Amino acid sequence: MVATLAVLTIAGCGKAPAPPAAEATADKAATAQPADTTAADAAAADAARAAELAAREKEVADREAAVKQQEIEAELARRTAESEKQAAAARASAAKKHAANKAPPATVASAQPQPKAPPPPPPPPIVVPAGTPLAIEIVSPVSTKTAVVGNAVQGRLASDLVVDGRFAAAAGSAVSGTVTSVVSGSKKIGGTPTLGITFNSLAPGSGAPIAISARLLQQGASDTGKDTAKVLGTTAAGAIIGHQVNHKNGAVIGGILGGAGGLAIAQNTGGEVSLAAGTVVSAPLDGAVQVAGN
Repeated sequence: MVATLAVLTIAGCGKAPAPPAAEATADKAATAQPADTTAADAAAADAARAAELAAREKEVADREAAVKQQEIEAELARRTAESEKQAAAARASAAKKHAANKAPPATVASAQPQPKAPPPPPPPPIVVPAGTPLAIEIVSPVSTKTAVVGNAVQGRLASDLVVDGRFAAAAGSAVSGTVTSVVSGSKKIGGTPTLGITFNSLAPGSGAPIAISARLLQQGASDTGKDTAKVLGTTAAGAIIGHQVNHKNGAVIGGILGGAGGLAIAQNTGGEVSLAAGTVVSAPLDGAVQVAGN
């Protein structure tokens, strides 16, 4: 009896506490399950957000790297183009210098100035025929009282010397000559005062003097001491009265040019013939004279 009771007691003691332990475990499991699920979801969300942030950062980094790469490539391209441009310019300059140094002689010769065309031939000379009267203005006075044979006589053309419309010598051209004969009335009783001059040089313009022969003979009267040579009237203006012109009070040998700036005047100053400075005389050429054309 006692044994049976003990067994029942042991069995009861072992079986009665079992339900409370099982319930506690179940409650604990039921209570712990929601907390573990919430933590896992939060961790997963954090991981997702971290992954998304990492992906965005990587995308930004990739974009920045791409832009940087483009800038580097553009800078390299610019430098390459600049280098090629400088190299091309250097090659062109070298080629130009080389071409200049290697230019053929014909090219160099063609660059030389062409010779000028020869000047036109000079015009033909002008021939002044014999007998042409020269209107000569005496520059320095000449008188039979003081002149001696060989004295120089200076004059100049009183008017242009024109032949067939061409100017052989202009007015003012120098004319020179010498005294060839002198007869002084005061030194020779009964003599006829005579002054002979031969003009032998003419300088037309700026050219060299040319040889000429134009003779002049001036005479006065020996019979009286009064006005042995009168001034002839200007009715013969512009014309040459050649050779001997008779006048009741004397004679003049040679010629008188009227209207050419003055008249050849033979004045008797005590039986002398004088040609004052400014007197214009006419002396015909003995022979033809050739003057350079213009």
